[in-house]
Amino acid sequence: MIEEPATGAETAALADSDFDSLSDIRIAHLELMRIASSNEAVDPTMRRSDQVSDGTTDTDTDNAVPDAQTIRGFLARARRAGRTIARESDRRAAQRILDYWSAELVTRPGITSADISPTRLAAFAGGLETAEPVAVAVDHESASREITDPGSVAIAVPESATVTTKDSAESGDGFASDDELSSDELTERFRIRVAAQARQWKNTGYPGYLLRGEALKEASELPQGPDIAEFVEASAKAETDSQKQRDRSKNLLIAMFAILAAILAATTYFAFNQRNDAFAAREQAVATARQIAALNKDLTVAVEREKNARAQVEDALGVALKKAEDAANTQRAQQATQATLQSAIVSIVKQLRSGGMSLDDLTPDLRQSVLVELAGQVKSGEVALAQLPALLQTALEPLLGKVTDKQPNILTGYKVDFIQARIALPRLTGDLASDASATPLDYINYSLVMGRRHRMAIYSAVNLARSQRMTLQATGGRLRYDVRLPRDAQPDRSWYLGPDRLWLPAQLANASDIAWGSEFAGDPATAALKLAQYAYVLPNTMPQSRAFYGNMWAPLENWMRTQHNPLANRVTIFSGPIFRPVDQPVDGVPVPYAYWKLAVSSVPAAVKGEVRDPEFVVDAFLIPGDATGEFKPEKYRLPVAELEKRTGLNFGYLIEWTDSVKNPGSNGTAADELAERVKLLDSADGASDALRGELTAVLGNADLPVPERRKVVVALVEMAGLRSMTELTPAGRRNVLEALLGVPPELWERPEWLPLFAGARRAIADLFLSVADGQTIIGDQDRDALIALKDRLRIQPSTQTVYVQFAGMAREDAEALSSKMRALGWGIPKPGEERTSAAAGMNEVRYNSDSNADRRAAELLAADLTAAGQPATARAARIGINTLEIWVSV
Repeated sequence: MIEEPATGAETAALADSDFDSLSDIRIAHLELMRIASSNEAVDPTMRRSDQVSDGTTDTDTDNAVPDAQTIRGFLARARRAGRTIARESDRRAAQRILDYWSAELVTRPGITSADISPTRLAAFAGGLETAEPVAVAVDHESASREITDPGSVAIAVPESATVTTKDSAESGDGFASDDELSSDELTERFRIRVAAQARQWKNTGYPGYLLRGEALKEASELPQGPDIAEFVEASAKAETDSQKQRDRSKNLLIAMFAILAAILAATTYFAFNQRNDAFAAREQAVATARQIAALNKDLTVAVEREKNARAQVEDALGVALKKAEDAANTQRAQQATQATLQSAIVSIVKQLRSGGMSLDDLTPDLRQSVLVELAGQVKSGEVALAQLPALLQTALEPLLGKVTDKQPNILTGYKVDFIQARIALPRLTGDLASDASATPLDYINYSLVMGRRHRMAIYSAVNLARSQRMTLQATGGRLRYDVRLPRDAQPDRSWYLGPDRLWLPAQLANASDIAWGSEFAGDPATAALKLAQYAYVLPNTMPQSRAFYGNMWAPLENWMRTQHNPLANRVTIFSGPIFRPVDQPVDGVPVPYAYWKLAVSSVPAAVKGEVRDPEFVVDAFLIPGDATGEFKPEKYRLPVAELEKRTGLNFGYLIEWTDSVKNPGSNGTAADELAERVKLLDSADGASDALRGELTAVLGNADLPVPERRKVVVALVEMAGLRSMTELTPAGRRNVLEALLGVPPELWERPEWLPLFAGARRAIADLFLSVADGQTIIGDQDRDALIALKDRLRIQPSTQTVYVQFAGMAREDAEALSSKMRALGWGIPKPGEERTSAAAGMNEVRYNSDSNADRRAAELLAADLTAAGQPATARAARIGINTLEIWVSV
């Protein structure tokens, strides 16, 4: 076999004996590893050159062991040993060891260009002509993995490791310069360095071995086996992560605010969708109820329609309640986010004012919010514009230039006809009447009634339109005095600026409830500044402790806003404080004993399936100022009658009557109590005049529940009976007749009022009969009222002819019954009664089914018979048109 020329490394190692087998190579390999480990343990400065750090000196580098000459000798002896190694597995193992130390060699000082090329195992000399040197890529598997006892080898972890790029090798320190190496040799040198460093990174996991910058870029262009590919990928990821970390550190504050803004936008969007879903469900229920009403015409189907409509309303109400609860939860989360965002905005404003941050560092949305906050502070006088940096002054000019301070020509204030009823301002009674200011203080969508004694509002009255309500930014700045009032007639700003900040300026009219309507149309920034102008004023505040506001008042406001009658779009809300005579100021601050809220709204008539009668809902709450724990609606709910006693306010018939149906007193509902007092119409002490006025107001109030008004009319009809009227004084009789005239005609026409209508007809007809009989209980002054009632109750000749068939009674009784019917205008001929056995067991009025007029007349005649003591019902039969037949028996 032809001997290959010896390399420089082989020449330097001729004095050493060659290796005879793979075992010899491994023993020498382990000895070199041991020397490297033991020398570094004794003297840490004696490191391998790939572990050189910034603090390592040139002398330290020169002392690195094993040195280049030792490694060359080992490689030459190991290479020649390939001539005696036949097995392919042994040759691969030997080649891996050569690859390991070839990579180590290029990291040592004093290498030559010959050291750049990896040493290859010599061909087997046992006669195999096809035998070739085994080449195993250094990045496939580390030679150190062939060590049977890895624990015996200590690998030092570098403080930092750097691979020099193939274009940046310097001459003069033992390395070959660029001029001495070809392009392929430079690439090969660089690949060996990368492979060596990849192996050490993989063995130790130390991130200091990872590549950076230009070295990483060039390494990514090398031919890559799995190890180098993994090493390059990890280096790229580390560099990317490092850049990201720097970016995150630089933009952390802005990112935080951007996230908060996104959360706020998401929660607002979610709440908006939930609100739309709730109103969509309501409209669906309305449409369904209308469709049912259109399909049902006769009485039987109408009853079934009402049942179905009510069931659908209950389902719709259940869905609406669930959506309202979800909306309340979302709103609470949104308010928490708003509070966090507002706190962050205030912090940013401080940074901007001090010059610690620039507007350019902010996202567009956050920039706008910050400018609105700062504009609010400038407008309230908390911050002087001239004290701000010039760039901030310029940025604020568009907002400060908007006309937000100028009040509209008419401050609309509270509207009494806002819902489907007229809800007047609560009436002040007792000492409150003399304590209140002359006129309410009007703002946009709410009004305040101010009290002089405590320099505080007695109550607020708010109109809330849920579907139009906008979520606007709460701007900063100091609370403003209202220039329309003397300062000593409104809360003092110092109440809320004490050193301990014990009292918060809780709003009577919450800003979120009044932020709707054309006044707030336009861009949100201007709307937010306008809202601050109308809501953040001292007359609209009352002192509350922080714990009470957070645990009681704010949850109560949210409950009213979202869960009171969720089917209603428009809601009227009253709020106020309560003081007791014994209450004394706390450190000069008049702190209320308790706080209350009342909401009233209507359920749309079409939803209820009762087109004529919208139904109203009232919720009233009172919470003591020292209440603790969480707000629970049922714990602090109370009847309106009780709230009126505690506050000294009168909320009017509609609220009182509506609530009394849900919360009846010991004497029943408000209507029951009024019906009981009807007998006072015969009082001689002047109470009858006040009662008559009250009856007129109640009966003529179309907003009051019809079934409740019916209770009062029943009591009046009973008093109008002949026996009762005989026992009354002339003034009492006149009062009863005038009260009956106060019943609106449309109530008498209601189908369910037909029996009561017949009873009133009977009473008035009997009074006319008494006059005809010469009785004197009706004086001349009462005749006009009696005649008016006769016309109102349609006591007039009928267009139908009525025949009477009777059985089981005396003819005199039948004739007396006919006489009573004639007094009501029924056209019964004389004689018109006929005895017949066919009438036995019957009590009915027959009519022609083809005539609606005859059907209605028959129903009224049957009711008149019943009121006269002869119960009867109407039934269709085969008789002539304009003819009615009475069939009665005992």
